[in-house]
Amino acid sequence: MPDNPNPWGNKGKKPNELDELIQQGLKKLFGMKQDRPRSIDPDGKPKPPGGKNFGFIIAILVIVFIVFQSFYQVNPSEKGVVLRFGKFNNVTEPGLHFLIPFIEKVIKVDVDTIRKEEFGFRQNIPRGYTQAANSLDLEALMITADTNVIQLNWVVQYRIRDAEYFVFNIKDTTAAVRDISESVIRRLVGNRDFDYVLNNRAELAQSTLEEMQELLDKYLSGIQLVVVQLQDLNPPDPVRPSFNEVNQADQDKIRLGNEAQKEANTRIPKARGTARKAIEEAQGYRIERINRAEGDVARFNAIYSEYAKAKQVTKTRMYVETLRAALPNAKDIVVYDQGQKGMIPLLNLGDAISGTRPVK
Repeated sequence: MPDNPNPWGNKGKKPNELDELIQQGLKKLFGMKQDRPRSIDPDGKPKPPGGKNFGFIIAILVIVFIVFQSFYQVNPSEKGVVLRFGKFNNVTEPGLHFLIPFIEKVIKVDVDTIRKEEFGFRQNIPRGYTQAANSLDLEALMITADTNVIQLNWVVQYRIRDAEYFVFNIKDTTAAVRDISESVIRRLVGNRDFDYVLNNRAELAQSTLEEMQELLDKYLSGIQLVVVQLQDLNPPDPVRPSFNEVNQADQDKIRLGNEAQKEANTRIPKARGTARKAIEEAQGYRIERINRAEGDVARFNAIYSEYAKAKQVTKTRMYVETLRAALPNAKDIVVYDQGQKGMIPLLNLGDAISGTRPVK
C-alpha cells in the first residue's frame, strides 16, 4: 500500500503503473516526449512546448465534428425535410441518413403525433371569474340565424400529412388552424336556427370538418384533420334557467303528443274495423236480398209456367196452400160454393199432409 493514497499528490515520488500507462499513451498519440528540449526563439527565450501538438488536436476535433455533422437520425414518428443552401431538396424517411455539413440542413417534423386545439375552454384553466376564463367565455359565444346567443365549446384534432408543405407554406400552424376553425364554425352556426344547432351536433361537426379541410388543402398547409368534436353546447349562463324551462315544455309537448298518437293508434283501427264490419254486413244483406228476390222470381216463373199448363189445378193448389199457411191450426176445412145446392164433400187435407189416406 503506498504512503499517500491520493494519485494527484505524489510530489516527486515514482508514479504508479496506471499513471505511466496514461503518460505513455499520450506520448504515442500526440508525439510528446518528456525529455525533449525546448526550442529557442531569436530573442533567446525558450518557445512554449506543444505548439504543433495543439494544432493537431484542433484538427482532429474539427474532423470529428464534421463527421458527426454528416449523419443524422430520423425517428420512426418523424420525417426529415432536407434543405440545401436554404432551398428544399427532399424528404427523408425514418432511419440514419447522410448530410453534407454546412451545405445541407435537416428539419425534423413529427407526422404521427395528434395535435389538439381547444376552443371555448382549456383543460389547464379552471372555470371562474378570472380574466382567462372570461376570454374563453367570449370565445365560445356565437349567434344563430334566429338572433339567439349560444355557447359552444369544441375541439379540433389534426396531424401533419405533408412535411414539406407544413414547413414552407404555413408560418404559424396553430394560428392558422384556430382562425380557420373559428371562421368556419361561426359561419355555419350563424346560418342555422338555435333549435337546429342544439339537435344536430353531428351534422354541424361533420360540415365543419369538411369545410376546414377544404380550406387547409387550398392553402397547401400539409395538415390532415382527424376529428372535429362539439362538446358543450348550451345557452349562456344568464338565460340557461329559462332555456331549461322551454326545453321542459317542449319535452312535455312531445310526451303529450306521443300519448295522443298512442290513443289514436288504438282507437282509429278499432273504429275502422267496426266500420268495415258494418259495411261487410250491409254488403252481405244486400247480396242475400238480391239472391232471395232472384229466387222468388225464379219460383214465380216456374209456378207460372206450370200454371199456364193447368190453370185450374194450379189455382186450386195455390189456394189450398195459402189457406193452409193462413190457418195452421185448422184441422178440418169445408169449402162452400154458392153454385151448389148442397155442401161440398169434406176434403181431408190433414190426413193428406200427414201421409195417411182418408177413409171412404
